[in-house]
Amino acid sequence: MKKLICFAICAVMLFALCSCGTQKEQAAAEWTREGYFADENNNFLSVTWMEDIDEPGWYVGCMLGEDFIEDSWGGTLPQEGNTLHGTLPSSGSEDDITVTVSEEGEDGLLLEVEGGETYHFTSMGDMTASIIVTINTEGWGMIGYEEGENAPELDPEWPYQSAQVNLGDPATYTFAAAPEEGNVFVKWTKNGEDFSTEPVITVLLDESADFIAVFEEAQN
Repeated sequence: MKKLICFAICAVMLFALCSCGTQKEQAAAEWTREGYFADENNNFLSVTWMEDIDEPGWYVGCMLGEDFIEDSWGGTLPQEGNTLHGTLPSSGSEDDITVTVSEEGEDGLLLEVEGGETYHFTSMGDMTASIIVTINTEGWGMIGYEEGENAPELDPEWPYQSAQVNLGDPATYTFAAAPEEGNVFVKWTKNGEDFSTEPVITVLLDESADFIAVFEEAQN
């Protein structure tokens, strides 16, 4: 009977320790820092939680240079411990990059590019002076954008699935979406809400927002 009682006590203690360990691991893996960030060289980084995509997660977009397309990368990254880590597809013709994002200081982020540079970002605060708009796809298709009211040309040889627009002041842009073969365009969403069923839209960008072009397989 003593052995049985001791075994039961040990089992309870072991379960409690395992539970504590699991809680600590979950707490360590919890990511809380999101928003828009910049460094002293005018590189930009955004981290936002995305719900209206195939696999909800943390979307990381970065512009590491002056060209809004060729110097931009973006995609959803999984959490690994206290970091976000994975591969970001290029918005242009550059190679994809593998990055690790970690918290730095009270409100900053550290972006480490595998085989490349390390960037130190600080929060852009309430974004009253800057407008950052991300454009992405859900499903099989491509997108493009152009400042003004003229529709951008979409090149199937260099299809864009994501892009980021950084503005200091409000401006009008035109977005276009086109499905890949065997798919159809469904709609644009803005911040998770239905926005338009037209593939080409002209919008006034006067606030930070996330636009997604949604595609689905054509029904035969």
